[in-house]
Amino acid sequence: MREQLDKIDLQIIRLLQIDGRMASSEIAKTTGVPEATVRYRLKRIIDRKYIQIVAAANPIKLGFGIVACISIEAETKRVDYVIEELEKIDRIVYIAQMTTIPNVEVESYIETINELHTLLSQIEMIDGIIQVETAFIRRIARDRYDFGTPKHLSESNNDADTKKE
Repeated sequence: MREQLDKIDLQIIRLLQIDGRMASSEIAKTTGVPEATVRYRLKRIIDRKYIQIVAAANPIKLGFGIVACISIEAETKRVDYVIEELEKIDRIVYIAQMTTIPNVEVESYIETINELHTLLSQIEMIDGIIQVETAFIRRIARDRYDFGTPKHLSESNNDADTKKE
């Protein structure tokens, strides 16, 4: 059975989506729970991989000249193997299995066209890959992380809270 996040956990997540540097003391004030509770819950939320606290850098402003979005068509029976092999390539920062063809999407931040050539050559050598297409991000128009939490979690927790009262 999957562990449920409660109303306090969801509040902590939403606050950190807005400001990932928010101190536990500030979260405690905002949520109305003790700081020790916030620290405990935050550790649990991170340990269970609901969130990760990172600095979300803008690759273009940092000087990566190319943000490559790579669409990969892999043989259906080899998709898991292809993904395992892609995970071994350091320059790849994002890998997603899709429900359509192309069935794997990859993102990489690189500095030069020669580096892109090397990366694409590595990818194309993976057994099970049928086709590789590359697109470049011209600019990042929106990059947000404050998308909230699913409504059904909040609603089910509110229902549970109402039943407890």
